[in-house]
Amino acid sequence: MLILTLPTPRVTFYFHWCSGRLRRVDWLSPIEATTPDWPAELREWKSLLQRYFVKPRPLPLPLELHGTDFQSRVWQALRGIPPGEVSTYGELASQLHTSPRAVGNACRQNPCPLVVPCHRVVGRNGIGGYAGHTDGETLDIKRWLLRHEHVRI
Repeated sequence: MLILTLPTPRVTFYFHWCSGRLRRVDWLSPIEATTPDWPAELREWKSLLQRYFVKPRPLPLPLELHGTDFQSRVWQALRGIPPGEVSTYGELASQLHTSPRAVGNACRQNPCPLVVPCHRVVGRNGIGGYAGHTDGETLDIKRWLLRHEHVRI
């Protein structure tokens, strides 16, 4: 496992790579060793991520996600929400023939926030939560990402 850092204007992201595939994205510093030096074979992906923070765009990075079949369906649906747009938990639930709470739980288990853009899922009457949090630093990161993508909630 290789953990690569990417500082942004708001937070440093930590990208966990294994065999050329992204497995996890964090913004809390991991216990494992990290490096700011991206190897040559991953620099294309670093460039794509850096460009996202200049102008929001889809992030079609190669992923290796581990979750249930249902979580995988939700995560795939999240990747279909373009930058600058949002969907509600209820809208996704209707699309996937499930409940908003189940969608929220799958979002909470998303190992690659930002790349699998669960920040683009909002509540019917407001911003909703992010990564299992409904306030604090984590929700501030969601607000920042949505503002960066020109979404007003």
